[in-house]
Amino acid sequence: MAANVNLEQRQKHAVLSGNRFPIFNSSTARSALKLRGHTRNKVERRKVIRAAAKFMPEMARRAWEKDKDAGLI
Repeated sequence: MAANVNLEQRQKHAVLSGNRFPIFNSSTARSALKLRGHTRNKVERRKVIRAAAKFMPEMARRAWEKDKDAGLI
């Protein structure tokens, strides 16, 4: 299930510029990891994975390894 995020939460917890990828609980972390392919470059992808690791460490570790093997980070 996708995380519901209101404007205040998005502004306060956004990982990337433009209030993109707000991460503040396990639901938003899961959503961010699933949508990490929508980042603009390798640096942004790493930031999303690192921020999500606080709430979903195992899922973030698998995402990191998968992206590293594919040369995406």
